[in-house]
Amino acid sequence: MRRLMAVLTGLLVLSGCGLGGGGDVAAPTGPVSAVVETNEFNAVDVMFLQMSVPHHRTALEIVKLAEDHPVRAEVKNLASAIEVTQLAEVDSMLKWLSDWKQPESAGDNPQLHAGHGGDHSTSPESIAAVAATASGEFEKAFLNLLIAHQHNAVEMAKLEREGGVNPQAKALAERIFQSRTGQISQMLGYLE
Repeated sequence: MRRLMAVLTGLLVLSGCGLGGGGDVAAPTGPVSAVVETNEFNAVDVMFLQMSVPHHRTALEIVKLAEDHPVRAEVKNLASAIEVTQLAEVDSMLKWLSDWKQPESAGDNPQLHAGHGGDHSTSPESIAAVAATASGEFEKAFLNLLIAHQHNAVEMAKLEREGGVNPQAKALAERIFQSRTGQISQMLGYLE
């Protein structure tokens, strides 16, 4: 039941969002199925997905913090919407990697990511530090961490938009770029 409520909340938040002057989060710009799927891909497509899957999973860890800490309803709703969206995106990315017969991960060697803008992950220590933040300061620390994390998603999406060839991966990168940019703007508004 709790999961269903999170899904419904996420859908409601996303359906009412736009990039208007109110700083609302942009809804994704269309379903993945609107893109003609192909199995054509290059190394940039693969690295984008291999970097994005763990990045998304880390975002899921971060947004879970809002469930058990004192934050405004708007922040909880945003965290729920992010959870729903990113779970679906992970499913799509894992399917594509499997279809392309590519591993889920490129490995933990930082040198592997050097040609792709470096390591875009958020450390477990950073997440633990926010989780341990006192109630009065938690929301600010949470938003700052999530802003930085989503900024890294925008940077990875730019790399795919510029160098990828797979239409569905490029469409996902475009949606990530647009939605995370909107989320960042919304969260910055919450910090004012």
